Formats: sequence, C-alpha cells, structure tokens
Amino acid sequence: MQPDNPAKVAEFFENFFKDNQELRHLFHVVVDDGNYQAEWAVAGRKRSGKIFVFHGFDTYQFDQQNKISFLKVKLEK
Repeated sequence: MQPDNPAKVAEFFENFFKDNQELRHLFHVVVDDGNYQAEWAVAGRKRSGKIFVFHGFDTYQFDQQNKISFLKVKLEK
C-alpha cells in the first residue's frame, strides 16, 4: 500500500472490510507531549471462515487543524 496515495489507501480498506466479516478491536492510547501511541489488537473471521489476529502500534501526531500529520504503523510478531 502506498500511504501517500489516498486512492490506494481507500482501496486497501474497502477490500479489507469486504474480506473480513467479523472483527473485534482492543486498543490503549498513550499521549506524551503531543505524540500519540496506540497499542492495538484485532481478531477477526474472514469470509472463508479462517480466523486471524494482529497486534501492533500506531504512532501519530496532529497538525494545527487537528488532522493527522504523521502516522507510523508497526505490526508486532
């Protein structure tokens, strides 16, 4: 996925939600001096019936208009 291409990002999420029928999310957000970090986990069931789980961290910052100006997504193993 190309994060600088909004059409590709939208396509990724459209396909993600088409293929994944049931999702459960947990997250915890920590704010430190304007920097945000969300630890998250998601478990789901695909259309095929296969179950999956992911765990990771999103690090992000907001600009003056409260829009995300920086985003880094890290998947843990």
